[in-house]
Amino acid sequence: MLFRFFRAVGHLLRGAYRDEQLRDRFPTVKMADGVIIRGSQAFSPGKGVFLDRRCYLNCIGGAWSGRRGFIKIGDNSEVGPYSVLWGAGGITIGNNVHIGAHVSITAHEAEHVKPDDVDVWKPLDFYFEPVVIEDHSLVCSGTVIIPGVHIGHHSMIGGGAVVINNIPPYSLAVGCPARVVRRLRDDEAATLESGGTIAVAN
Repeated sequence: MLFRFFRAVGHLLRGAYRDEQLRDRFPTVKMADGVIIRGSQAFSPGKGVFLDRRCYLNCIGGAWSGRRGFIKIGDNSEVGPYSVLWGAGGITIGNNVHIGAHVSITAHEAEHVKPDDVDVWKPLDFYFEPVVIEDHSLVCSGTVIIPGVHIGHHSMIGGGAVVINNIPPYSLAVGCPARVVRRLRDDEAATLESGGTIAVAN
């Protein structure tokens, strides 16, 4: 019993030490407890980034990916608790992007095992495509974003959506697979693009 107590205390201390090491390495990032960043040399955060409790960022994959890739997060953006970002194919998140809890974003995917592959030790084959989420976007909790997706600025992805196609700017997309259910009219989008404002009905 006493051994288990000291082992648990040691585990807590090691975790706290790792948390402080990450905070020292990335002073512009506010981190909750338990954040994990693998391949931190390929992590480029902006100012005011917030990584919430136990989110996981794998910036370069592993030997299977040639340890390539990156995760770049812009100013005043946040990643919610228990979210997972796999950056082996490159993930770019813009400024003022808000990612909810339990979101999965991956820039790589395993290819389907061929029917004649019966060797249980054969490594999986992967493909890699970058993911881009532009400025001022919201990705609600439980969303899954697959490799190659580009989400336009000022868009919102509804909770639990599975995003397999590009989403244009100023869009609300929901569902599995995600589809655009609302978009600003072309004249409204053009007004905003040129720096104007639009009236919002009460």
